[in-house]
Amino acid sequence: MFRIYTLLFIGILIASTSSILVRWCGDVPPTVISFYRLALSTLLLLGYHSFLPKTRKSSLLQFHWNYVLAGFFLAIHLISWIASLQMTTIAHSIFLEGTHPVFAVIVSAIFLKEYPSKNIIPLFLLAVVGMGLIVYPDLGPAGTQITGDALAILSALCLALYLLIARRHKSEQDFIKYLIYIYGSAALCCAIYIIADHNSFSNHKLQSWLMMILLALGPNLIGHSLLNWASRHLQIFKVNMSLLLEPVLATLGGMLIFSEFPETSFYAGAGTILLAVGLLVYFEKKTSSIKAL
Repeated sequence: MFRIYTLLFIGILIASTSSILVRWCGDVPPTVISFYRLALSTLLLLGYHSFLPKTRKSSLLQFHWNYVLAGFFLAIHLISWIASLQMTTIAHSIFLEGTHPVFAVIVSAIFLKEYPSKNIIPLFLLAVVGMGLIVYPDLGPAGTQITGDALAILSALCLALYLLIARRHKSEQDFIKYLIYIYGSAALCCAIYIIADHNSFSNHKLQSWLMMILLALGPNLIGHSLLNWASRHLQIFKVNMSLLLEPVLATLGGMLIFSEFPETSFYAGAGTILLAVGLLVYFEKKTSSIKAL
């Protein structure tokens, strides 16, 4: 269990660098950035899959439509999250998108019949309080747009559904094929959105291309792939709750690289989230030890 959480946290740490890399992309539209990080990841995985021995891979012509559905949810998660930032306050968007662990509990109960233990529920509440402390200084009715808030909630729901499908297909042997389909489907959805929004796929600076390649190699190929892998071994509401560390790590990265220091309440909120996730790992380790006896 410790190994699973270690790899999950490595994935979250690497995924948290996406905000920094996106900042260095310059004025490239976020949806275009999302498309290239997904499309490049798909191409790299296709190349890797082609070199695998036949005993370790299955035909790409054999797939489950749930793979495509997972890619759709991933694309909607990214697009709605970006759109929410443009329509509501950053604080509202971060806080409402941070409700994805709640949605994960609901969809897990409905589709997987997996329920949180009595020790886990207070930790969810503690994590939500931590997120609230982080965004509290900027919360308020001024400038709030209902559509933007709704999109942030939609983003949270789609993230939970995206990882739910990974959990449902935990017995899938060809993990690389699974990733190819979800990243490829998500890239296609982003491409359709870009065309509909009349954005350009090209004419970007060299630095922007380099950052998009790094986004594909790091946050996508390693970060999101580890999240999918962890969802096969852990109940998804635990993965989603651990994901609340991402905005904390991203903020710390902004402090180190861009000298962007948050409000004092951030430190109290970050400490509360770290405590909640730390207790989650502790109870998991304790439960595993009891089962081993």
